[in-house]
Amino acid sequence: MFALRLKLSQTTAANALLGQPQRSLATLSRNVNSHIGTIVPVSPASFRRYFKFVDKLKKQGLPVPETQVNVIENRFWKVSNGMKVYKPVSPGCRNRRHATRFHLHKGSCIRRLSYGKRSTGGRNESGRITMRHKGGGHKRRVRTVDFMRTTPGPHQIVRLEYDPNRSADLALLRNLSTNEFSYMVHCQGTEPGSIVYSYRQGLGLEHAGIARNQLIQPGNCLLLRDIPVGTLIHNIGLKPHGPAQLCRSAGTSAQLIATDLITKTAQIRLASKEVRIVHVDCPATIGVVGNKDHYHTNWGKAGARRRRGIRPSVRGITQNPCDHPHGGGSNSKGNKHPRTPWGWLTKGWKTVRRKRWFIVTPRWKANKK
Repeated sequence: MFALRLKLSQTTAANALLGQPQRSLATLSRNVNSHIGTIVPVSPASFRRYFKFVDKLKKQGLPVPETQVNVIENRFWKVSNGMKVYKPVSPGCRNRRHATRFHLHKGSCIRRLSYGKRSTGGRNESGRITMRHKGGGHKRRVRTVDFMRTTPGPHQIVRLEYDPNRSADLALLRNLSTNEFSYMVHCQGTEPGSIVYSYRQGLGLEHAGIARNQLIQPGNCLLLRDIPVGTLIHNIGLKPHGPAQLCRSAGTSAQLIATDLITKTAQIRLASKEVRIVHVDCPATIGVVGNKDHYHTNWGKAGARRRRGIRPSVRGITQNPCDHPHGGGSNSKGNKHPRTPWGWLTKGWKTVRRKRWFIVTPRWKANKK
């Protein structure tokens, strides 16, 4: 059984939540005041019934009753501040937590917009391990995400889906003119039923009558030349006719700090405080990537990492001297500087030798201020 802490303002919402028939409204209304601020036992079926009831009201254009859910709790976990925190009923559940997924689609993805992923185990075509600590894990399907956003016109968000291949969630879009489906990275502030637009071709005379505040909405795709300075953006392209490559992880965003139409360059500040130069004809999406609580995820046990295809990593100090530069000796790496298993210096050793002209302020200099 669930336990739901509610602030009930209308008896209809309480009736739908508790799964009582309509004929018991009068009886239930006398007990609503006693349920305010208390723990109300709710079964999982009643919990789903309540959200179906809310969706039905939205489709009919009726106001949704004000029900503020503070805590959802059962024997094994509870929801607090948007995080699903597991109770220590076993050693593997202790400290385990992740963002809630009640709002995501429960079924599978659209099959024609995905394909099966062939696991390599970190090996190349010769069978040699080129990427350590990979292998096993659950089967996955790769979702074909539209990072180009070249199709103009309004698109409606049908539902939100979980993607095992990335930290952010996906939004299923439906083109209102052709009824074609596509995936995009979910933007914070959008929900099922929201309408997003793509102005990847640029703003022309046909868009002169559209107000600027209608263009700068979360989820809309525009060119950097058409975005006001200071706007938070994500899914940023590095080439004028290329896909989005920057700021695609959960909760990330960048800020447009300067635009120069004479030199056709724009400056963006990334989350790492690094300032980059990008062409003004590159695309970007307004807003911040959703699922911002992914940063607080704690898997709880080693088996959760194995199910994600991550194998154990062994410290170099515990290995033999023939396997790692830190190996051998009695719990000491022999006053050596930190190195990789192949002898390359780490922790401060510069690996990029070429001059990157598109970096205005590197990360180390920005974080040093």
